[in-house]
Amino acid sequence: MRTMSLEEVRRAVRGRWLGRGHVVSVDGITTDSRTVGPVALFVALRGERFDGHDFLAEAAKAGAVAAMVRTDSEPPPHVAGLFTGGIIGVAETTQALGRVAGYYRQVTSSVSAVGVTGSNGKTTVKRMIHHILSRRLKGTCSPKSYNNAVGVPLTLLDVSPGDDYAICEVGSSAPGEVADLGGIVAPDVAVITSIGPTHLRQLGDVGKVAFEKATLLGSVDASGLAVICDGREDLDRLVRPYKCRVIRFGTAAASEFRLTAYTPDDAGQRFEFNGRFSARLRLPGRHNALNALASIAVAQSFGFSPTEAAEALGDFDGVQMRLERIEVDGGVIINDAYNANPASMAAAAAVLSDIQGARRVFIAGDMLELGEQAEQMHLQTGHGIATRNVDLVVGVGPLGRHIAAGAAKAARPNATYGSVAEAADAVGQLLRRGDAVLIKGSRAMEMERLIEPVRSALGRPRSAGTTKRRKTTSSRKTSRKAKR
Repeated sequence: MRTMSLEEVRRAVRGRWLGRGHVVSVDGITTDSRTVGPVALFVALRGERFDGHDFLAEAAKAGAVAAMVRTDSEPPPHVAGLFTGGIIGVAETTQALGRVAGYYRQVTSSVSAVGVTGSNGKTTVKRMIHHILSRRLKGTCSPKSYNNAVGVPLTLLDVSPGDDYAICEVGSSAPGEVADLGGIVAPDVAVITSIGPTHLRQLGDVGKVAFEKATLLGSVDASGLAVICDGREDLDRLVRPYKCRVIRFGTAAASEFRLTAYTPDDAGQRFEFNGRFSARLRLPGRHNALNALASIAVAQSFGFSPTEAAEALGDFDGVQMRLERIEVDGGVIINDAYNANPASMAAAAAVLSDIQGARRVFIAGDMLELGEQAEQMHLQTGHGIATRNVDLVVGVGPLGRHIAAGAAKAARPNATYGSVAEAADAVGQLLRRGDAVLIKGSRAMEMERLIEPVRSALGRPRSAGTTKRRKTTSSRKTSRKAKR
């Protein structure tokens, strides 16, 4: 971040001085008292389970020279006095963080911003773009899934003078959120990775999801670029009013970046695009080939040739807990536990069906925020998984049991557990040495807690007696858990 005076910050957020100290500047803005650096401004956020105002003293002792607080939470004099630069008061600190980030984006407008949104693939595409561009350009990329009203501003505030690019992941869990964040990012390039049934409790239906994602283009000016997934008429219709140039990626004949061949292997995959460019990826899954095409399209706008961009992705290792392959003595685990929705479950099932193993076992947890359609979508997802080359489907959680029930309707062996804790205690009885096991569920499920129990089970010699106690069901018989 370039240095900013506190008065510059105060004007940007339309705040007022609650206590003014020495005239100082800051070279960092943080919301976490544990990561405060010297000469930093600490912004005290208030959430459902925390209040940054409780950590003002700790932030000052860690090196913060100033703080931004809510005017209804003005600190007592003995705490305010710890900040040599003073205290800025605002009505709401999260909104103020967005304002200062939007201002900072304007004063660093020479840096090209890329905004990435979509139902699936945002984090992977974001990291792929950064992996390519960083080969010969300087820039920043949002860490983890910094895609909300806090993460996006912090990403932009991390931009340094002289950077060529900044890549922001833009998420949404409520109507209007993408447009609001897009206004802060002001992207030169906007990417829509995919449209699918996500956050339906808040957004309503997939058509409204498409509308929400398309609003990112409202912050791209006429000289900018939009890179969007093909195959959705609703999305095509929604992007027409926007003035920026649009290019598409996918499998449609008219797409500028078209997947024309895909071959999975144990090391990942090979794919071809536009009938003449070939690429190698360490990541499995046709959907990751499409993610790569979106990234290559963005890289081309920065001056990379398709060949150069594709070659750069050859050593891309992927993102933690997203189809992360774990080789174990006695099988393989695919950790895809970061998040889940019906489309990403289907993509994961396709990946599992291509993996070599004694059996292919899909352990599927609840998919959250699907609203009134949740049970039906879990049933359909379980049925879809079962139609793949998957030998056993295990549902985990109150909704996961419907995944198992959907697999049962497709005459596929299945089992169900009421919680991750219950599954951790018992799922090992279902597994055999040599199995390939994929673990997936929504973030709140913390399905990664099953990795160690699965690892232990795959590496453990199994007696005949233990094998008989497996809780699978066949097409002719439904387990007692599934019946409940």
